Amino acid sequence: MQKQTQKIVTLLLFLCIAPLPGLFAQSISLESNTLAGTKGQLPFWLWANQLGQFDKNSSAIQNFSLNAFHEQQIGASDFKYKVGLDLDLLLADENDIRFTQLFGSMSWKFLQLQVGAFPEDEVYAGLSTTNGNLAASRNARPHPKIRAGFNRFVPVMTEWFFINGFYEEGILNDDRFVKDTHLHRGALYFRFGQPKSIQVTVGIEHFVMWWGTHPVYGEFPGWEAYFEYLTASAGGNKVIEEEQLNAMGNSYGVYQMEFKKTWDKLNATLYISHPYEDHSGMEFVNYPDNLIGIHLDFNKKQAHLKNIVLEYFHTKNQSGAYLIGEAPDENGRGRGIDDYFNHGLYLSGATYDKMAMVSPLFGPVVIADGTSRGFESTRFAGFHLGSDGLFSETLHWKALLTYSNNFGRHNGQGGTTIEPSRKQVSALGQVSWQPPTKKLSISASVATDHGSLYDNGVTTTRLGAMFSFKYHFTK
Repeated sequence: MQKQTQKIVTLLLFLCIAPLPGLFAQSISLESNTLAGTKGQLPFWLWANQLGQFDKNSSAIQNFSLNAFHEQQIGASDFKYKVGLDLDLLLADENDIRFTQLFGSMSWKFLQLQVGAFPEDEVYAGLSTTNGNLAASRNARPHPKIRAGFNRFVPVMTEWFFINGFYEEGILNDDRFVKDTHLHRGALYFRFGQPKSIQVTVGIEHFVMWWGTHPVYGEFPGWEAYFEYLTASAGGNKVIEEEQLNAMGNSYGVYQMEFKKTWDKLNATLYISHPYEDHSGMEFVNYPDNLIGIHLDFNKKQAHLKNIVLEYFHTKNQSGAYLIGEAPDENGRGRGIDDYFNHGLYLSGATYDKMAMVSPLFGPVVIADGTSRGFESTRFAGFHLGSDGLFSETLHWKALLTYSNNFGRHNGQGGTTIEPSRKQVSALGQVSWQPPTKKLSISASVATDHGSLYDNGVTTTRLGAMFSFKYHFTK
């Protein structure tokens, strides 16, 4: 009853705000998306990387969205603030109304504080399978968090060495196995050189799920064990007996690398995202597992071909098919069966609102008793091609093609949980029209899936389409 009341209040807010464009924001727009898919689901590229707006298990969805953003400098100072919201009304198998985004931020020079539910910035022209980062995509709905750090790469002493990073704490307040799980994220990046010569960026991102209330073991330790969570220390007598030798919480992360070169008519970027779950991954025992991508940006205003992204992904190794450990002392470190982004206690894994927060290629998400239980398949390999361009000054096109071969998870006896493997091909074609005034945009998309990943091993061909209409009241 309480959730129903909240939805009614949010709907009334939507109806009150929608007729008042331009009164409180620099940029405000209304959007309508109509989606349909065959055989009870939407094809992959109609729901993936859409900030969790569209449920793949709905065969038809009508979405209305109100987007409003305002950014302003405070007087003549170096302070700036930004606020934004994305309010969505969804009419589908299960109707819903919610804030997909709702946030505020304050910046001073190169420092920034962000509070609320906000997504990652889009990179590589939005053509990557996972926004260039295996552990942090734009697939799931943003969760509430506080992030403090830099708002850009900052030069240190010279014009060829830069640093960037942030520190973040959030809460996963969706329906999940361990209620009110906290999620820590820290990132540190270094950049060397300039794009005109060659620019190299290296970094590490670390995630920790901690605290929360388990349905069997009750409430886990909280702030008093914060340092142990962050350092992945053994739980000792602070945790249940079965976990006393294991690291506290659910730690995982990625190493990120990027090489960029700029010419007059071309920007070329090579990027690598390497996942880790424990010390074996951090020490590159799982060296074959990577997302490797190339982004070619043809630096022309009117180009039939503007961007190309080509990616190869491989997560089959996972430090080996067997769990190999040393003596259970303070230096003991296990090897093997990493099972990326799943966890034995935090069973919902790296999901939020039943969707992957990581690459959407990890899946399907297992749903039981209305909550997510992690990913059925974390071992896969394949490739992806994305491209876009212009037919004319007002007509834009985009195309995506993805192939993956999915092997489930290591079963601990040298085998795999999915045999034979499940192959999947997903494709999308989109055409968008935007007149010179840029107040209006209309797009039509068609998508298809062929494979057995999302149908319990049964090979299925699925078709789908989306029609979108967006009007910008202010610019």
